[in-house]
Amino acid sequence: MSVPLDGVEKELSKLWDSTTRKDGHAVSFNLVAFCASPDDLPRARGALARVALEFPSRTLSVACYASTAPEITARVALHCHPSEGHEPRSEDVDLEVRGGARAWVPGTLVKLRVPDLPVYVWWVGDLPDEDTLFDRLVEHADVVFVHSAEMDLRDLSRLSSLVEWAKGGYAIGDLNWARLRWWQEFTARFFDDPASRAHLGALERVTVAHTPREPGAPMSTQAALYAAWLAVALGWDTSAPRWSRDGATTTLTLRRGDGQDVTVRFVEVPRDDILAGCLDRAVFEAGGCRWELYRSDNPRVLCWHGEGEGLVLPSLCVRVDVPDEARMLSRLLHRPERDALFERTLHAAARLTAPVAPAAPVGADGGGAS
Repeated sequence: MSVPLDGVEKELSKLWDSTTRKDGHAVSFNLVAFCASPDDLPRARGALARVALEFPSRTLSVACYASTAPEITARVALHCHPSEGHEPRSEDVDLEVRGGARAWVPGTLVKLRVPDLPVYVWWVGDLPDEDTLFDRLVEHADVVFVHSAEMDLRDLSRLSSLVEWAKGGYAIGDLNWARLRWWQEFTARFFDDPASRAHLGALERVTVAHTPREPGAPMSTQAALYAAWLAVALGWDTSAPRWSRDGATTTLTLRRGDGQDVTVRFVEVPRDDILAGCLDRAVFEAGGCRWELYRSDNPRVLCWHGEGEGLVLPSLCVRVDVPDEARMLSRLLHRPERDALFERTLHAAARLTAPVAPAAPVGADGGGAS
């Protein structure tokens, strides 16, 4: 239902009044999805619809379009659960923004949010290179969600800076970080075995294979975050990374806590059944032992095995959940607060990739209808 902006609250009330719940509904937070491109709107709204069935909330989706006349059009609806007789769970406001009205979006959202409740902002898509809209949009946010898998490698440095600027204001959550949970958990399981754990501080080589994402980049943002997490967890020195490249393989050399070198090789593996930039395999080597975590032919199945003198690691394969945006967003909403390990990892990833991240295109900006 399309309504004028000053009629949003009235029309939402009418929708609730027409249901059996009437005014007995609860809203726990405001969740804004701002789409950097209108092409992102369908998947953003699909994710919001699923999240809104789990968390009673007011969702607000925003997409901007090129136009000569500035205008914002609102549509309102209720999120209803199909398995519960289409009982409504949450409120939904969809904003279509045209032309110069893009500049009105932050102020409009302040008026349309439910007052005195947390505001979570999901920036859907790549960060703009030269645009103040992001800063204005998150000014009143409690938590800001991004998905660094959709960003360029150089954006890790910007996200790292945002984390510092946002302290005391809003927290930052990354869907890409949430996607890494299974890889982190299964990597840690290798070293639950005492014989494997004895080699942990003396890792010599790590290979991280991932699907291609950004042309010309030495690795994807997900691969960079995974390597940085290893460095933080194992106490490697990330202050002076050394890089080399041999064909399609990029090698990072760092110093372990004992002063010895450890190398991390990044390899691209084309694979149509895995999203661009996602991990495909991780291999660890030390003292003649080898541990490997990898996707099977089924991309939702992760397998691992280890081999070497004294190791007792039976091979095992486990089916994991589908890491779609709705599931990752839900996972972050269960803990909408600062994540110290994520922040340390992001800072380390920014330091590691700064020497090799492709430069921004000349004249790049985030204006127009993005």
